[in-house]
Amino acid sequence: MEESTHMDCNRGGTRNTGNACIFSGRSAARAWGGGLAALLGALLMFWPAAARAGQSAPDAIPGFRHVDAALASRTLKPVSSIRFLLSPDFPPFVYRNANGALTGFSVAVAQSLCRGARINCAFAVVRPEELTAALRDGRGDAILYGMRMTTKAFSTLDFTRPYMKALSAFACRKQTPVKAADARALAGKRIGVVKNTIHARWLKENYPHSRIQFMNSFRDAAEALRTAKTDAFFGDWLQLSFWTAGSASRGCCRLLPGWFPARAFAWNDLAIAVKRGDNALRDTLDRYLDNMQKDGRLTAIARRFLPAAGREAGQ
Repeated sequence: MEESTHMDCNRGGTRNTGNACIFSGRSAARAWGGGLAALLGALLMFWPAAARAGQSAPDAIPGFRHVDAALASRTLKPVSSIRFLLSPDFPPFVYRNANGALTGFSVAVAQSLCRGARINCAFAVVRPEELTAALRDGRGDAILYGMRMTTKAFSTLDFTRPYMKALSAFACRKQTPVKAADARALAGKRIGVVKNTIHARWLKENYPHSRIQFMNSFRDAAEALRTAKTDAFFGDWLQLSFWTAGSASRGCCRLLPGWFPARAFAWNDLAIAVKRGDNALRDTLDRYLDNMQKDGRLTAIARRFLPAAGREAGQ
């Protein structure tokens, strides 16, 4: 099923509350971290109330993607149309709003890219487990979804450079005197983290003088911070930003300044997948994604869908 490219949060009578689109709460994607996507979907439902309350935005996040200056001067093979394959169970990146229209950060990025490049684009909705097969069979040209960039994936797919980095961050209670998130500032502090995760491993290696407390789940770690049983909570920046900005946190907490990119988290980067060897399409997508990074459109779109991007992203 193909749908028009002109479907975003601000069109077609979509109900927009605060800065967030109301969506239908579909099951979360299994591709991009499974439980992470599911929890983001749940947390997103709590965000509009926080937006109406006018909660302050956290500090700016780094540039969304690395810009390849050399690509801008290269002559590329023309691309006249793109059919994006997606599945609308991946909030806040791809989902349906209350009126059933496709929306989300990734959808809006694709729409803006196509308008800027003057390329005719369409969205083809397929089941998550069929995305790769649909691309292989020619039902679409690119996958707009949270495909993990694994060794196995690279055997049949190529990827653009990420248009959204997987970052980590620290949350703390609003009353805490801690003003920085470096290892020295958090030495001796009780830091909660979900056990058996890449965040737990990274924290143990990089914050050896903190008192790390391993939790069974995100909800357990969040509740421990809310009730002052810990001094900070380390985890995925999107999860933490939705939680701190939403009603689930009861206004207890904020994000500490600073964002932490690391190779260990990169498997959760967002990129567009194309057929292996389709260099023309991949390079075209990368060129216009670069343009969106440079002219601020990526940041503007993120402001509509991601509370962590409430301020201008650093370059």
